Amino acid sequence: MDEIRNYTANAATPIQLQDSAVMLLGTEMGSRGCDIVRLKISDISFKDKAVRFMQDKTDVEIQVVMPVSVCNAIFKYLKSGCPKGCGYDFLFVSLKAPHKPLTRNVCFGALKRILLQRMIPGSGFHVTRKTFSTSKLRNGVTPERISSAMGQRSVKSLTPYLSLDWKRLSMCPLSLEGLGIAMEGGFI
Repeated sequence: MDEIRNYTANAATPIQLQDSAVMLLGTEMGSRGCDIVRLKISDISFKDKAVRFMQDKTDVEIQVVMPVSVCNAIFKYLKSGCPKGCGYDFLFVSLKAPHKPLTRNVCFGALKRILLQRMIPGSGFHVTRKTFSTSKLRNGVTPERISSAMGQRSVKSLTPYLSLDWKRLSMCPLSLEGLGIAMEGGFI
């Protein structure tokens, strides 16, 4: 997260501004890549600091509050990075003419450009949803609120996203006896 914050704080070029907005939508709001690239400028309310859209995967309409960092990143992108007069209402369009709506590959590209040292095979932009949910859980946000913010239909669907909370996981020791493992040699 420190690398992401540093990148976004220093973003100046159109691609850096776009990457910053995309990455913060993922890490600070838990948005899917497919939803990020489908966002329209009309989905965003700077006045209410909120974004409202229909999720592609679940067909669930959500409205969530945008953290100030996300509002600022989107505003900077719109002001200084987004091509003007391209005829689309999409928030993210190709930076070079002809300007077209982007695919979710732009999200993975942002991840690779921002986190240069990150080399985890098979791990794509979806990791930002895990980062979002784990961060919220660590900060005491209830699973119900996390689930709602991510547009999940059930708290049960959070399980894959919350697997990185090592501190809380270590508080759930398993009984060796319950697993059928006999303890030999006494205690350490």
